[in-house]
Amino acid sequence: MGIYAAGPSYNQVTVPLSDHEQRILDEIEKSLYQEDPSFARQVKQKRRPEVDRRLGRLGAVAFVAGFVGLFLFFYSGMVIIGVLAFAGMVLGIVLIAGSLRNSVSKVAESPGDRISRALTDWEQRVRSRYKKD
Repeated sequence: MGIYAAGPSYNQVTVPLSDHEQRILDEIEKSLYQEDPSFARQVKQKRRPEVDRRLGRLGAVAFVAGFVGLFLFFYSGMVIIGVLAFAGMVLGIVLIAGSLRNSVSKVAESPGDRISRALTDWEQRVRSRYKKD
């Protein structure tokens, strides 16, 4: 019945942005990053931890498959197997690194933000205390 999909997807109803609208959107995004960087990072990180784990597992499987393919290449000597094996290993490493980067940044973000905020507050107190009137 409906051709509308939940979430950001492209279908017959979706219209791409014009250049002017894209520039306006880029300016809004830039100002958001300048005004509230921690909120902008939270909004930018869309993936859930389950997706990161799934991508990490997929990356491990792709790497192992590429590694096995590398041995098949050495055994058979077919170049296409070697190229596919190399591509599988690179894909696996990229997927694993991407999933680890997102999970590590989510964990390390809040303590770093708190430390940065505490140092900034301390600096402001010291400056206001020794400020010459």
